[in-house]
Amino acid sequence: MKTFALTGAASGIGAALSAQLDAEDHKVISVDIKDADIIADLSTKSGREDAVASIAELAADGLDGFVPLAGLA
Repeated sequence: MKTFALTGAASGIGAALSAQLDAEDHKVISVDIKDADIIADLSTKSGREDAVASIAELAADGLDGFVPLAGLA
């Protein structure tokens, strides 16, 4: 099992990739402005800082992948 963090994971491509990784038994840490493990507004400095701190807590053993999809359509 690998650990991935995905921004923009609540909808669209992010949601599809999150579902695929979950189906493959990977740990997925979702980041979005709603409906995610980590709720953060990545358009603000404080939102980005909070997201990074929360990802670090949830992935104490490190990340195997980071997929930045927030704001992509």
